[in-house]
Amino acid sequence: MNVQHAFGQIISAPMDTEAVRKAAAEYGVVKVDAESATVAEFAAFMETLGPPMFTTGETPAPDFPMLNVVSNVGRKTKPKSVFHSDTTYVARPPSFSGLYAVDVPEAGGATLFVDQSKAYDRLPATLKELLIGATVHHRVTGVDLPEGEEAEARHPVVRRHPDTKRMALYLTTPARLSDLRLRDGTDRSDLIEFLYDHSIRGAPTHRHHWSKGDILVWDNRCTLHAADHSAVLGDRVLYRALVRGEAPA
Repeated sequence: MNVQHAFGQIISAPMDTEAVRKAAAEYGVVKVDAESATVAEFAAFMETLGPPMFTTGETPAPDFPMLNVVSNVGRKTKPKSVFHSDTTYVARPPSFSGLYAVDVPEAGGATLFVDQSKAYDRLPATLKELLIGATVHHRVTGVDLPEGEEAEARHPVVRRHPDTKRMALYLTTPARLSDLRLRDGTDRSDLIEFLYDHSIRGAPTHRHHWSKGDILVWDNRCTLHAADHSAVLGDRVLYRALVRGEAPA
């Protein structure tokens, strides 16, 4: 496994379950070395990382109902993307996400990641102490859910990774966050914007420029990600797979 010891550099691993799981947990995001892999092989590999899950309201990929389509094709307005973690409004959010590049644009369309373990490390000691046991309410936005589907959950603001044991901020876009409570019940929702801004500024960032057939896998428990739609020229079509994780703790 070719691993660089810095979040901002390319991390690569073979299409091997334990190698990818270990590298993603330690370094946040992994480029899987599988240049000729098919969509079917990608989908099957993601299932080796854990049970698949699908975000209700997303568009399923043709012939692969557990993959969803991420695309700018046919849109009248430019897609928007801000740093976030995938589908955090359920009791057991995805541990891993994966993207397979079906079509890539002539220019632009990179995906960016920020390291949430390093973001936590940079917090002042007094704030780390304050956030022990703090929780925040996550809710769904932007998709229509049928009655009975999970649409909200309360998660710790700081979570310990089950494999590396490292602490990381666990947030998503503030549009999906509310009611931050300290362990004694004190409402400190005023911290949401500050913590989110802190989590995406100054922490190591990885930027991936796509090539057709690329596969990326990342660990949602220690990263935030966003697409750069600012200067895309051409079609951008990716297939996304999600792996259900444990309840954040």
